[in-house]
Amino acid sequence: MSDDLLSLIGFFSDFGDENILWPVMALTWFLLIIQGRRKISLQWLALVILVFGGMLLLKLFFEACGRMPGQSLYSPSGHTAGTTFVYGSIAVLFGRLPIMGFMLALGIGMFAGAARVWLHVHSVAEVFVGAAVGLLGVLLLVLARYREMQTPFQKKLPDWSFVLFLAVVMIVALSLHGLRSPAESWLEHFSHRFVAPFRHCPVTLPAT
Repeated sequence: MSDDLLSLIGFFSDFGDENILWPVMALTWFLLIIQGRRKISLQWLALVILVFGGMLLLKLFFEACGRMPGQSLYSPSGHTAGTTFVYGSIAVLFGRLPIMGFMLALGIGMFAGAARVWLHVHSVAEVFVGAAVGLLGVLLLVLARYREMQTPFQKKLPDWSFVLFLAVVMIVALSLHGLRSPAESWLEHFSHRFVAPFRHCPVTLPAT
């Protein structure tokens, strides 16, 4: 694969960095609130906790003992999970057909996962776990969205409000693009320091 193509893949992959995802999620929640969709906003927040909390626990568990020779699953891809869930949930929450939003999330997950493998950041197993967690969150949101559509709902904002939302998201994403969050290295250090002793990892055993 050429360096130019890898650079292009890396450019798009960076839109899944935590420094971008969290502001985008804040904007998503804000739009739901001003639309008066408080019930699904709470359900969506619960899924945010489920997806990101689940990835946090998975990373703490698998990274505790450090990298082992031949290990294919060391750091489940939070980047893939977050990209899949955040952008997929936007399609589900504001699209006319939630199932199409899920299909879009599936495509996003496949691209995000493949990008991390092509960039030699994660293994296939690691991006598969991340994509699965992200898609689970989107699938649960699809079910919540269909329930919302079955209840009377008076839309309080004109259609252009979503266009404005997308414009603001794009501005924020481009403004923060390229910034790297130190959360991954902090999490890895915490896992090695505090979780490893509970897993009785070989790296924690005293030298003889």
